[in-house]
Amino acid sequence: MSEKIDLIKGTIQNSSSSSPNDIDAYNIGSFIGEALDNDEKINSLISMTKPEITVLVGFVGFGKTSFIASCYHMLLTDGNIGDYMFYDSDTLTGFERRVYLRRISQEYDEITPQTRRTIRGEPHLLTLRFSHPKHGDKVVVISDHSGEDYDDYRNKKANLEKDVLLRNADRILFFVDCGKLVNNGRLNMQNQYSQLIQNMHETSSFRDSVKIQFLFNKLDLTEGKEEKYKLEKQRFLDTMNDILHIPIGDSVEVISNQVESETVKKLLLDIIDNTRMNIQGENDFSKLDWVKSMLK
Repeated sequence: MSEKIDLIKGTIQNSSSSSPNDIDAYNIGSFIGEALDNDEKINSLISMTKPEITVLVGFVGFGKTSFIASCYHMLLTDGNIGDYMFYDSDTLTGFERRVYLRRISQEYDEITPQTRRTIRGEPHLLTLRFSHPKHGDKVVVISDHSGEDYDDYRNKKANLEKDVLLRNADRILFFVDCGKLVNNGRLNMQNQYSQLIQNMHETSSFRDSVKIQFLFNKLDLTEGKEEKYKLEKQRFLDTMNDILHIPIGDSVEVISNQVESETVKKLLLDIIDNTRMNIQGENDFSKLDWVKSMLK
């Protein structure tokens, strides 16, 4: 694992030395192991088990990419989670781009840990590969669209119709900014999600067996306002229940840029462990068959 970390660090240093802030370079996707920029590319993944597909949903600044960076940091540091050994990824460079600022901040104590925000239209599909002593190999696919992409989905239903991966997701994590809950931002956030979820229903974005959860992020911002947070959180969840008309799983409270978070670790393990079904036939994967056909 240490050799892998050294290799990854070397790749990042080499690839970013010429123009680390060049947005065009991030979007070209010419680096080895970049995040996948097209849902159809999931069909190129080689796996003998059903990939676990998790879609992160949230608007600008809600902490989706910070959550991804924390999960990746944990896996690189420990090399495993539960009984699953993390041994590879098809998108290592994509992960590294998301943790670059955090790695720099660890060298300078006065810098607050942060993660470079995902840019509109940037490659968003990330993969993790695990091995389990009893269940064999497992591929986890995570969709990390930018907050601007979800604004587009909220305002332009036609754009949402193109998101095939969302319609085949095993789990959808809706991110909630706790700072907005305690600072009179709940109604605006509810309206954003109400418009988005209405469009998701109209475009049949929820598969029958999808697991829906709300992840309340930036819990540290509720300090000293615990009672207001508790009240606003329940009001928000009640509204989302009325809009979704789909059973909602237990909500999760996290500080997504906290790399030692046991809550983040527990959620990541649940994501990995959610499905272990071996390939048996086309019906196992609804309209998604990454081996035999391209996404439609």
